[in-house]
Amino acid sequence: MHIYRFTLYTLLSSVLGFIGSNHSVAAPPSSLNGWNMVFNDEFDGDHLDKTKWNPTYNWGHTHNHRAYCVEENVSVADGKLIIKGEAKRHPQAPATCKSGDKTYSLDYTSGAIDTRGKFEVKHGYIEGRFKMPKQLGTWPAFWTLQDGWPPEIDIFEVPHSRNENHYYLHYTKTDWYAQHGSAWDHEASFGGVHKGPDKSADFHNYGVEWDDQFMRFYFDDQLVATYNRPAELSQLSAQYIIINLAIGGWAETTETPIQVTSGNPAYLECDWVRVWKRNETSALSTDQIKLMSLETGTCLQPEGNYGLKLGDCADEASRAKIVDLGGMYRINFGDQVLEVPDESKDAGHQLGLWGWNGKGHQQLSLSRVNEKDGLVVTMKFAHSGLYAQTGNSGLQQNGLPNSDAAYWRILQGDELPASTCNNENPIPVNVWFSAGRLHIYGLEGGANQATVSVYSTSGVCLHRSVVETSNPFVDLDLPEGIYVAGVEIENNDKPFFQKIVVGK
Repeated sequence: MHIYRFTLYTLLSSVLGFIGSNHSVAAPPSSLNGWNMVFNDEFDGDHLDKTKWNPTYNWGHTHNHRAYCVEENVSVADGKLIIKGEAKRHPQAPATCKSGDKTYSLDYTSGAIDTRGKFEVKHGYIEGRFKMPKQLGTWPAFWTLQDGWPPEIDIFEVPHSRNENHYYLHYTKTDWYAQHGSAWDHEASFGGVHKGPDKSADFHNYGVEWDDQFMRFYFDDQLVATYNRPAELSQLSAQYIIINLAIGGWAETTETPIQVTSGNPAYLECDWVRVWKRNETSALSTDQIKLMSLETGTCLQPEGNYGLKLGDCADEASRAKIVDLGGMYRINFGDQVLEVPDESKDAGHQLGLWGWNGKGHQQLSLSRVNEKDGLVVTMKFAHSGLYAQTGNSGLQQNGLPNSDAAYWRILQGDELPASTCNNENPIPVNVWFSAGRLHIYGLEGGANQATVSVYSTSGVCLHRSVVETSNPFVDLDLPEGIYVAGVEIENNDKPFFQKIVVGK
């Protein structure tokens, strides 16, 4: 039998969880299994860490733009990586360079770094925090490569307007790749353009997450786009990371002339780069689960053709299946999927069930709530950023409340919550709540006193006191809901637990 327990660890976890939630520390996307950081550079020193980075492109000083990239234009100061682009020809630069069928005059000097031969990663989450140069005609980029091209992941490129960043995967057309392998002259891509704030005015976070099925792009830790493209993603082997500040090339147009001039250099600044891989140990022992609301102590169930309700967790109607979509999830009740009907992004919109169509209103990130006992999660819809929760008008999507309404305990297999388990009654005690008072009867039989504890359904101890057998009452001010009462009798090492209901 699973017993809710209040320990010092639970208390510390709650306190630390609160503190952590109020720090602006970036983290990888929500993952039920958790993540392990496998690479990071916080740029805290006074020089580039060459155990992690090559001080220019690993293939040389030039690429597909007009700047000759050199080590002296890469610096680390004040906790930041700084790449400087300036309007002067480097004394060692040739007059021109070629890239594909284009020739570029090398009238500028800039910088680039990469991790080839020092760090590479296949699958995971790569994120960096950057501030773009303000000058148009510059082309800052945060991207990845492997030996051979394509493929290439562009976490961001900012070639034109400073309120836009491009994100892409470049790959070889799949029909050609299946027969011949990678080929630059059969390149294709998918991705898009994120429009938002002026990205040269402040620092922002840019990230990409991928596995063998999905690729997702993020801006300021919010999901921007999801692609389910396993054939294209199969072309990716371990990737190394590149950061560079290009000048000209794609960025130089009649609308965006190069604004880097003598005495007006451009700066690409990076606060940090971090890489995580998903923990290989799954938090789930089975995909057959039940979802119990911590607020009500009851479980999600289908209602009618497309509706949802909360019911007894012991009922087989509560049984669902969780399907991993590569870090995102869908929740199946039979052939139907938990969703936000009409793809609504409105707070308060009711939840329902429908056939799977793969869109964001049917995909959820499950974020583990570590300060709660057991496997407790929040469920955030990918399309709206709102959470599945209980409300006054039933089940809905909404922002996180100051209550247990958005917390769900995942019950695995035949597991049931403690409040529904039958005690063997090791002590003949009866507990109930009425009129603001907890009544404990059955304490007679030699014991002089008992310790009484009251827990929320999430396992948090709300009250603990010692009562005398001559006065077996505890006055409590409890909000309406379901609780678990624990009674420990003097000289008896078998505590008694019983569900109590307040105001139902």
